[in-house]
Amino acid sequence: MQKTCKNCKKDFDIRKEDLIFYEQIKVPPPLMCPDCRMQRRIAFRNERTLYKRACDLCKKDGISIYPSKTPFPVYCHKCWWGDGWDPTIYKMDWNKSRPFLEQFLELKNKIPRIALLVIDSINSDYTNNAAENKNSYLIFAAENNEDCMYSRLIHHCKTVLDCVSVYESELCYDCVDCKKCFKCLFSERLQDCIDVLFSFDMRNCQNCILCANGRNLSYCIENIQYTKEEFEKKKAEILNSYESIEKAKEKYKKLRANAVVKYASSVKCNNATGDYMYNCHDGVNLFDVRNSKNCSYVSDGEDPIDCQDVNNMYFNAERCYNVMGSLQSTNCICSVYVLYCNETSYSDSCYNCVNCFGCVGLNKKNYCILNKEYGKEKYQKIKEEVVEQLKNEGIYGEFLPPALSPFGYNETLAKEYFPMDEKGAGEKGFNWQNETSGTYGKETIKEEAMPESIVDVTEDILKEVLVCKDCKKNFRITKSELDFYKRMNLPLPHKDFECRHQDRMSRRNPRRLWHRSCMCELKNHPHDAQKCDVEFETSYSPDRTETIYCETCYQQEVS
Repeated sequence: MQKTCKNCKKDFDIRKEDLIFYEQIKVPPPLMCPDCRMQRRIAFRNERTLYKRACDLCKKDGISIYPSKTPFPVYCHKCWWGDGWDPTIYKMDWNKSRPFLEQFLELKNKIPRIALLVIDSINSDYTNNAAENKNSYLIFAAENNEDCMYSRLIHHCKTVLDCVSVYESELCYDCVDCKKCFKCLFSERLQDCIDVLFSFDMRNCQNCILCANGRNLSYCIENIQYTKEEFEKKKAEILNSYESIEKAKEKYKKLRANAVVKYASSVKCNNATGDYMYNCHDGVNLFDVRNSKNCSYVSDGEDPIDCQDVNNMYFNAERCYNVMGSLQSTNCICSVYVLYCNETSYSDSCYNCVNCFGCVGLNKKNYCILNKEYGKEKYQKIKEEVVEQLKNEGIYGEFLPPALSPFGYNETLAKEYFPMDEKGAGEKGFNWQNETSGTYGKETIKEEAMPESIVDVTEDILKEVLVCKDCKKNFRITKSELDFYKRMNLPLPHKDFECRHQDRMSRRNPRRLWHRSCMCELKNHPHDAQKCDVEFETSYSPDRTETIYCETCYQQEVS
């Protein structure tokens, strides 16, 4: 089935597998294309925009993802989970004469929201969408880390800084998509590597600089064997100053642009399209997904089963549709941050709930509509009437309208994957936040006056206010950060955290797919003298300069 997206007006296909799924969960086919559906969901996810704000209950100062002057109260973690308030006191009777989502928004704007989404962390106040971290600062979508800073999507790491999508690693800096690495710097797609710098797609390598597609290498520079002494000399030259590192970055960019790459970063996958996938079976448009079965249009997921159109879905979610943010939930649709819930729809920030519709902030509740509890039969009757109203309005099964997001578009993950300015966001119905965090023009040291080498830096730098070379926002160096730079012999950064983050994210592939064919023409491959004719869906756009191979050609040439 082909339809035209009501948002971007582009044509898109609905697969027969999708129609079967929609029939099973009793929702109509979507009105928007997969990209617009995802954009709307992640416009409800603020990961990294933080504000100083006092708790509206205990009045203690703290950090929040919500600025001041929100229409709803904001409570600190202790107060929100405490017994000092009850979300059911805000309950509302459903008024048949008013649109249901209008009443839902009214409820949302009354109920206190938690300042940060953090679980069981220690001394990690400036983190969000994070769990079980210790002594960490400005890490997001992260869990089980210690002494980490300025990173996103890091898991089970220790002392890593400025990283994205790094697992089980230690003492790494400015790395992207790495696993089980130690003392690696400025690199991408490393696994089981030690002391590797400015390298790409390496496995089981150590002491390498400016290498690509390496396997089991040691003491190599640009994939050429050197002695230990020659390697150490080259490493010292590169790390000698900020200028020498910038030159190495430019050389790495050229190396990266001409590397051989597999059409997708996928391991143990079958009949699945997307990128950054592990053990995924039967699905399309999967990005940063692990252990999925029969799922499609999923980003940032772990262990989902029979789910579609979900983001940030973790820990064995089943049969969920159009959900943003969930832990171990089943049979939920069109909701935001529903954790350990079942049969919960059009709800926000609910925990351990069953059979709830249009609810906000509930915990361990059953058969509730607009936070009002009913008997089972009464609940089912009202729910059917509400669903019928939403169907008559032509919106049942569609995700929450963007106006219901508590965030400005420029605060959310949506701006990262679907950039828009204020005018464009407003035309699409998204909110915008003008109360931006950060300061400008307060620097006490100019960029050109920054020390070139870390050996020239003293602890006096902790008193200085620096300025980002790109966005001109002010930032400071923390004591833990300075200790790391000295330990790793790294110069001070010349950009603030957000600009460094954007640089790292630009090195990851987009969450889009293009139909392409293998570029291999090597005569010693199974296709002999003919060009390989294997076709695939890939996140490498046709204008990319890398050499894109199918699975077979890549394995034969690189592995």
